[in-house]
Amino acid sequence: MTALLRVRRPLLSAWYGTPLPRDRVARLQVAAQDELQARLCSGTPCFQLHVLQLVCRFQGQADVGLAYEKLLTAAQDVFEQALLELVYGQLLISCKKAGAHQHLADGFVLAADYLASADYFQLVRQHELLACLPLSETPSLPQPLESLLAEAAVIKQLQGGTGAQFGHAHLDTLG
Repeated sequence: MTALLRVRRPLLSAWYGTPLPRDRVARLQVAAQDELQARLCSGTPCFQLHVLQLVCRFQGQADVGLAYEKLLTAAQDVFEQALLELVYGQLLISCKKAGAHQHLADGFVLAADYLASADYFQLVRQHELLACLPLSETPSLPQPLESLLAEAAVIKQLQGGTGAQFGHAHLDTLG
């Protein structure tokens, strides 16, 4: 999560949807606000700080749908769009909320040109497994990635290894 505080572009293959304790969220919010003020004064790009603020508000259990929409229109390039879609999808999938699969799929498509080969395949496998999770309009308690992947693996196994298909078939690269 702290990668979003840095000036350097964050990894698109990282997981930003891990639930955090309230005190850590509060510290991240303060750090993001301080860094945002510094960057605005120096003219340094700050989109990822706005994404971090979105994460903090979500973790504080606020409805961030409108903030997501505003950030989507503020994104300056494909990288920023990819970051926002992936992070928002991760936040939604962490609590198995409807719409998560589409945001992850959209983010993946946007991110593909920015990913190293290993990161590309990691995300493909991760998103295909997460696509097995049933989603609902009513969010559940947020879970870390490891728990989500374990649950998805069980669901996939119970379905005989055929889960929901991730947004794009990767038969050309995964066979």
